[in-house]
Amino acid sequence: MDFVAGSIAGATGQLVGHPLDSIKTRLQSESLLARGTDSPTTATSAYKCARNIYNEGGFRAFFRGLSLPLCSKSFEQCIAFGIQSAVDQLLEGMDVDEGTLRTGLSGMAAGSTTSLLLTPIYLVKVQLQVTPKGSLSGPISVIKRTINKLGFSGLYTGAVPIFIGTSIGYGCRFMAYDKATNIAEKSFGFGRIGSVIVGGGMAGMATWASHYPLDLVSSRMEASVALGGRQLTMTEHVKEIFAQSGVRASCARTNPLNQSPQTQTKPTSTH
Repeated sequence: MDFVAGSIAGATGQLVGHPLDSIKTRLQSESLLARGTDSPTTATSAYKCARNIYNEGGFRAFFRGLSLPLCSKSFEQCIAFGIQSAVDQLLEGMDVDEGTLRTGLSGMAAGSTTSLLLTPIYLVKVQLQVTPKGSLSGPISVIKRTINKLGFSGLYTGAVPIFIGTSIGYGCRFMAYDKATNIAEKSFGFGRIGSVIVGGGMAGMATWASHYPLDLVSSRMEASVALGGRQLTMTEHVKEIFAQSGVRASCARTNPLNQSPQTQTKPTSTH
């Protein structure tokens, strides 16, 4: 039942949040679009970015790149909760006390494992989000073009920041959910449904706040495959970000655009 509920909730969250994610990804990669031209690399507004996307293809343009993440969400949830539960039981057997540390470690294990699945999916999603309709027709087109350009290893472009970011993000996600639901129930008298809503919201914010700079780097690495030019390493992208906008750029836009719905279908602990 947890798996079915998690799959439905995850797919719904993906569907609702994807238009905002498309705006975020475009904003993250705007300097790549301007590279090699006289265009400014300063941030455009979310409104202007949304208007540009709409002009490219109407409301449907906001949903480019949705199909693969949507179809894989159930599998991702199954892996994440399965690994988290298995590692939690392993730590329990090692006499690690139930609490924040155990929740965080099991969450990080879940995140690091799901990153193996998510990296190619994110690569396809980002490339479709940053290109107008017609340049890339769909996921198969992206996969073929990437393999032709970079080989099979190209499907794991951005794997390092995604691995680190997903590990940190999932660890913070499970810890935040665990703490928030307990505080909501015990300190504020929330019922089960109310505490789950509060916990899910806090988990979403904690996830993004903890790994957004790494998400920025991975999105730029993935977008550059579609946008052309020399493929920069993770370190080179970080240097370029700091050269363009300094520290502010690495944490920019950690706002409601990034806090897409998070799915947490079962408590990680009750203490």
